[in-house]
Amino acid sequence: MWRGNAWPATLLITGMVVYGLFVSLSMTTWEDYSRLFRDPVFLESIGISLYVAVSSTVLSVLIGAWLAGFFAKQTGWTAQVLAVPLFLPHLGAAYLAILYLSDLPVIGPHEVNQFSIILTYLYKEIPFVFFYLLPVYRRLDHRYEELGLMLGLSRLKRFWHGKGVFLLFPVLEAAFIVFAFTLFAYEVPALLGVTYPKLIGVYTFDLYTQGDLSRQPEAFAISVLLTGILFLLLVIFTRTIRPLTERISKGRVE
Repeated sequence: MWRGNAWPATLLITGMVVYGLFVSLSMTTWEDYSRLFRDPVFLESIGISLYVAVSSTVLSVLIGAWLAGFFAKQTGWTAQVLAVPLFLPHLGAAYLAILYLSDLPVIGPHEVNQFSIILTYLYKEIPFVFFYLLPVYRRLDHRYEELGLMLGLSRLKRFWHGKGVFLLFPVLEAAFIVFAFTLFAYEVPALLGVTYPKLIGVYTFDLYTQGDLSRQPEAFAISVLLTGILFLLLVIFTRTIRPLTERISKGRVE
């Protein structure tokens, strides 16, 4: 296990985020935020972005967790095949989706269900969830489930007390990472997304780069809002959910 000093990287990333946030705040006024919330295109973009992020996160976590549970008892190189998509950047995965999915009748350049974007994220994020949870599965003590069987617990209760309480926080961690990435991403929606409604990353980039300079402050306002939402989710996750899951795993909460 790597035990190096993470502070330089932490300070560098924090400095970049704080500087970007400072620049964005200095470029905006209250009127920019007010105009943003009156913009139906922005609201529709947020809605479709949440749909893609939630769908990709839920499916990736369910399938990745199931695969991790299945391969936890296996030996050999079979599970390593799932590592292949991790070496391919998201941009490359998007090009593969264009190459192989664009001719399918329900998946194409004019789709409104965003299937190609969700499938591309599944191709990338299922292996991430799988390798995130596989070590946790392999460290589980299966005697807890055997004890539950001896005590006559139901199958659901045996799973919860034998695996669920130990998997809860790692699963939520993986889900948080996937959700944050897919909600704010740009590359995949830019290549595979439809012209309307655009996902929020693409919509923000268009506002900043289009010829109408009067709308650039709205792009900065969106970056401030997205950073604020992510920071709020991070605070809720670390200050509320993490202590709660630790109490559950220690048997203090059912």
